[in-house]
Amino acid sequence: MSSIDNDGSAAIQRQIDFGPTREMTVGEAVTAYEVEQTAAVINAGNYRRVALQFPDHLLSHSTLVSTELQGRIDADARVFILADTSYGSCCVDEVAADHYSADLIVHYGRTCLSLSSRIPVFYVFGRDPLDKDHCAELAAGCLEGRRLLVMSDVPLAYAVPEVAQSLGRRRDGEGALVFGQVVASEIAVDGRLYDPKQAGVAAGRSWQLPREESIGDYTVLYLGGESLTLTNILLTVRCRSVFSYDPATRLLREESLQVNRHLARRFKMVQHARDADVIGIVVGTLAATRYLRVIEALKGMIRRAHKKFYVFVVGKLNVAKLANFAEIETYVLVACPENSLVDSKEFFAPVVTPFEMLLALSKSRQWTGDYVTDFHAFLDDADRELMDEAVDDDDDRPHFSLITGALKQSRRFNDPREDVDGEGQLAVRNGRTEIAQYLGSAGAEFLLTRSFRGLGHDDQESRSDEPALATEGRSGIARGYANER
Repeated sequence: MSSIDNDGSAAIQRQIDFGPTREMTVGEAVTAYEVEQTAAVINAGNYRRVALQFPDHLLSHSTLVSTELQGRIDADARVFILADTSYGSCCVDEVAADHYSADLIVHYGRTCLSLSSRIPVFYVFGRDPLDKDHCAELAAGCLEGRRLLVMSDVPLAYAVPEVAQSLGRRRDGEGALVFGQVVASEIAVDGRLYDPKQAGVAAGRSWQLPREESIGDYTVLYLGGESLTLTNILLTVRCRSVFSYDPATRLLREESLQVNRHLARRFKMVQHARDADVIGIVVGTLAATRYLRVIEALKGMIRRAHKKFYVFVVGKLNVAKLANFAEIETYVLVACPENSLVDSKEFFAPVVTPFEMLLALSKSRQWTGDYVTDFHAFLDDADRELMDEAVDDDDDRPHFSLITGALKQSRRFNDPREDVDGEGQLAVRNGRTEIAQYLGSAGAEFLLTRSFRGLGHDDQESRSDEPALATEGRSGIARGYANER
């Protein structure tokens, strides 16, 4: 009872642990956060309002970095810190930066490499420590004779060329090269300013393979620990195998078992999406390029499948927010490649990616294990699906559900054959034979099936026709109202 009946001082004085944060000297901060290089970019571009975006675990260094940066830029230029992000910290937060009319964003730490659509961005990845010699030694012992593609998490991007070069020069005791071919991946925005008004910069990672060789011939050596970046690479890069080297544990391991289990879970969610009749499109980014086209493509696919959709903008995703919409059977999240892979075990309805929704609604495509998380690749697939979409005269044909193990007859929404002279459908409103009209609303249909529809609803038989007089309510606070003292 004491936890409820108190003056609230315990909550005000409670200390919150954000995890271990290493204190940095001025010199360490200037080097780690590339303050000199960032100041040169700001001065060269004549930027005057600069937003500094830090992930939560680096906010403790933000004031030191901003102070050092402010002292190195022009006198009329100003920097400010974004205290919170609208969505994931890996995405560039153009929404928050627009509130202060920023003309440049400096993004620190891990990033999903989704390009911004309006404001120029300068990325500072940081430099996590890596024992390059130890990594190369383990790779030479376990991956001898293979073709290697070296990739990394963004804080280790600086080490990729050196590791690839070291592996490419390694020879065995007889003087022969240990590896058949070693290719280093590149990040287009590494160390350079990205301006959405200038074309020619590709999103994400890229690599150049020799002629007549495919990615299926290569083994990926990933530098970094477990992360959403690694999961995204496992799903989208169709290589021979993936090995990861974790600098923290100094271990090299194969990741094949992890991807097989993950794909099995994603396949199950595709089947849930196939059975769904009411779909929620959740907007999980407002900065990634072409996200509006992805939303429009999803709307078109859902309409052609005669299903119902609703669009939601809820900010950072959590279980409680989506639980408010019980009529939604499946959500499709439009977000960056890393944040779109949501483990929805705790959610009341599955959360799938746009590519998974494309597979669920397609009548010709089958699950092959190939996976797409990039917006550009998804739009290309959606355009091909639209061109290849054949006219099916038997739209009412049921399909076999792998979830229920029975044939499922889908409900029909957005069907022009059922829209005669703009007339809607009629439903019994209450026990007094009143009727109500609704126009194909999934929300209205769901409300009619609920036993409780809210206080003062007009279908209550016992409601009073006489208006009630206004009376004075209780005053005070919940822990002790005035009439309880």
